[in-house]
Amino acid sequence: MTDEGRVRRTTKAEAGAATRTSLLEAGAAVLREQPVGDVLTQVKARRVAQRAGRTIGAFFHHWETQDAYQRDLVAYVLDPARLRSTGGVVDAVAAGLREGASLAEMVRLIARQNFESVRADPYVPLWFALWSKQGGDEQVQALLRDHYEALTSRLVPAYEALFAVFGRAPRPPFTTETFSVALTALNQGLALRIAVDPGAVPLDLPPPPAAGGPAAPEADAGGAGWDLFSALVVTLLDAMTDPVPPGGAGEGRT
Repeated sequence: MTDEGRVRRTTKAEAGAATRTSLLEAGAAVLREQPVGDVLTQVKARRVAQRAGRTIGAFFHHWETQDAYQRDLVAYVLDPARLRSTGGVVDAVAAGLREGASLAEMVRLIARQNFESVRADPYVPLWFALWSKQGGDEQVQALLRDHYEALTSRLVPAYEALFAVFGRAPRPPFTTETFSVALTALNQGLALRIAVDPGAVPLDLPPPPAAGGPAAPEADAGGAGWDLFSALVVTLLDAMTDPVPPGGAGEGRT
């Protein structure tokens, strides 16, 4: 095959991939607009193709049936690579460690940033909507499980770095993994509650007691204080971890 032929084949493959992605993103957009009810019944081939600016023929070139498309759409929505909010946690840990921030201040900054990211993520409502299908759909159940396992695996290293630098260790029977699972559930639950009942989730609280120490610092110079999520994270940190004694192995108290 000539170089020209390889270029033409690559260009055609890239165009096909772009079409496929645009059709999946169009379906996700339809779900974001109408995520409740009998999930996925509103995602019809013609509506998706029109939303993506593609032909119905292009749709059925990539998927033989609407059911096949819907299966791929669920996988697309729940793709762990889409977890943008977790990347900020790792970056915030690294930045805070460089700047010599206190444990409580690190917790506040990371938790607030993560909570705001989850609230702003357009895919989070779709995760909630798909829960209505997971009970009777093994594929959705498996994808949700993989989604949460990927989320935990991305968060655990950041929490382990935080514990190590500030001399804390999980208190048995808790582990870094269970700490991550608890925080994820709390974050998503509060994001759901604040969406429908904003007054129930305070965003400007006085500083709580810091983990194992005195009161946490006040808001920073930019005015961002303690929201309910960050205050609860400090509380859980104190309840689920222990200070590591000087020279100790970090087993925590039993």
